[in-house]
Amino acid sequence: MATPMPSVTVSPLDAARAAYQHTRSQLFPIRPEKWLVLGLLAFLDQCGRTFRGGGGSGGGGGGHGGPGGWPPDVSHLGAALQRASEWLAAHATLVALGAVLGLLVFGVVAAVVLWVNARGVFMYTDAVATGRAEVSRPWRQHAAAASSYFGWSLAITFAMVFTMLFAGGLVVVTVFAFVAGRMQGTGGWLILAAMVPVLVLLALALPLLSLAGLALRDFVAPLQLATGLPCGAAARLLESLVVAQPGAFVLYLLLKILVVVASGLVVVIGGCLTCCLGFLPVVMQTVFQPLFHFERALSLMLLRQMGYDVAARLVP
Repeated sequence: MATPMPSVTVSPLDAARAAYQHTRSQLFPIRPEKWLVLGLLAFLDQCGRTFRGGGGSGGGGGGHGGPGGWPPDVSHLGAALQRASEWLAAHATLVALGAVLGLLVFGVVAAVVLWVNARGVFMYTDAVATGRAEVSRPWRQHAAAASSYFGWSLAITFAMVFTMLFAGGLVVVTVFAFVAGRMQGTGGWLILAAMVPVLVLLALALPLLSLAGLALRDFVAPLQLATGLPCGAAARLLESLVVAQPGAFVLYLLLKILVVVASGLVVVIGGCLTCCLGFLPVVMQTVFQPLFHFERALSLMLLRQMGYDVAARLVP
């Protein structure tokens, strides 16, 4: 197994410069067939990963409570919630079966998508590190590493989904009970006060789980390729690297946020200029391949500074 090189200064800015030079040398002059294969691999690397964006929802129309229908009529809302409560109580078995079936279908679909994504993460990492735009070889070669990675990816994803569902359920039940008049007096306020720290902890858990997912894809998977370790051992290795170089990883995270935001703006503008054709799957990853290639190369160059060179191990 390779060992870190503590005497070498680790610089995310130097890693960014190296990633830029690597991207330029690998993608230019343009070879359409290579870009197309890399676009497919980048799509597999992206599928299943969550990209959250803000969007305003406008609504109009008349109402009974004031201009634009706001504030709402609480008495009417309470009556509607009461009817909904009675319907749910009368069809509790049907609702429970539907919820269980829906969760099972979601779980199966999510597992399949994340399994494909696990293969894609290793295939695209291989392609970016070595410059070999191939599909069948890395699919077979990295099957064991991807299977180990898949279990961790699935666990993090399900933890995020459970956290969001639990937090959303608490909020919905609380609002439902409050509007229906079931949380009145001191007891109701005490229940609300007790729920606040629970919701705060759940809100903190989401960014931590997102950070774990980022670390898994950006660093743990490349460490698996560079060392041959399974996912759990590679995660522990990453932990030791973070403890040894905390400032470098903090700066990397800030740089990664900047890169993702800037790339997102370029993709949005380019997609609009191409009449939304640039937003199509695989097409987007092909047309904007330099952005995806640079983003993937950034963490590889940082790990190379630490003594973990993925390309050196993969290229015979």
